[in-house]
Amino acid sequence: MLRLTNNFRTLYIAGDILNSNPHLLNSQSVRWRKPRWVPKAKSKIFRVPPRLVLPEDERIELMRLNANYKTQMKSIRKYLFDKYSNLNATEADPETQRKEFEEDFARCMEINNKWNDEQRVLREKRVAEELEAELDFARKAVELKTEKQIEQLETVEEIVRREKELSKSYILPENIDAAIEHALANPVDYNFAVNLNGEKVTGFEKEDKDKQRASVIQ
Repeated sequence: MLRLTNNFRTLYIAGDILNSNPHLLNSQSVRWRKPRWVPKAKSKIFRVPPRLVLPEDERIELMRLNANYKTQMKSIRKYLFDKYSNLNATEADPETQRKEFEEDFARCMEINNKWNDEQRVLREKRVAEELEAELDFARKAVELKTEKQIEQLETVEEIVRREKELSKSYILPENIDAAIEHALANPVDYNFAVNLNGEKVTGFEKEDKDKQRASVIQ
């Protein structure tokens, strides 16, 4: 009982402070606690808090208040249950309920059909857009493949044309005699050098042969 009196006195003092200073209505005190990961203090590990012992008169008063609270809540629940049970029982006409159910079902079906029509329009539009996008992708893929085939065909034709041009200089059994005569008539000197002016200088093999011939004669 003494504790209840102290609580009421604290609430009364707090109300007087808030009424005297309206700026404190939005104030909120913060009770800082240690973080969750900080362990328990070593001085409190094996400490067993003493069991709270209420005075006999306070315990009896708390039991009385608790019993009154349970009785009142039980009475309110029973009153509301009886009230709405009687209300439903008086209005529970099977024909009326069936009619209300059919009207509600028809209204729900109308709303559902409306939603289905809206979704059908959106679905058809989405499907048409997706189909157009797929057709565009397929057309672009076909065009790209056709261009690649044309490029490959042009490359092959260029290779064939170049080979045909080169085939004119091939040595065949029919023109092997003419090729030998042309090679003997036009000898090629691969022993050459390049001077400072970038000009090709040849004739080293002929000079070497003349020197060898002169040394043999001597």
